[in-house]
Amino acid sequence: MLQQFYLDSEAMSTCKKTRAEATSVVSSDRLSSLPPKIKGNVLSRLDVREAVGTSTLSSTWRDAWTDMPKISLRDRNFMRTRFVTLVDMVLALQKGTIEEFDISGKKSYHDELARWMLMLSRRSPRSVTIKLNSGPRHQPTKHSSS
Repeated sequence: MLQQFYLDSEAMSTCKKTRAEATSVVSSDRLSSLPPKIKGNVLSRLDVREAVGTSTLSSTWRDAWTDMPKISLRDRNFMRTRFVTLVDMVLALQKGTIEEFDISGKKSYHDELARWMLMLSRRSPRSVTIKLNSGPRHQPTKHSSS
């Protein structure tokens, strides 16, 4: 004997949500199972702050940003000291070759530039673009004349 089941709209909605959640988990696992170099390549298309932020997703994403072959850094919306810390961290923790490195800013980074170039030279970049303020290292003190 064939039995028939009737689902009300609430039960149907629950089934659809469960299916959507299962699909989401499968998609997430597909991304997490990508090789590190491919993850790094994908993250290269994000802002560096967003790429570093993916380290909180799961243990498989913790170090994925350290394989980014292309790095682009901008000092907009950063205090000078925070930007210096970010650049130092990104360059120090990179695992592989950095193919392209692009840094630009409105502030002057004379004192840090030599250190950054040394750190960068260890990664054999193919392309380096630097667009930083070339203003004076220190602003002269203004004296009023009497």
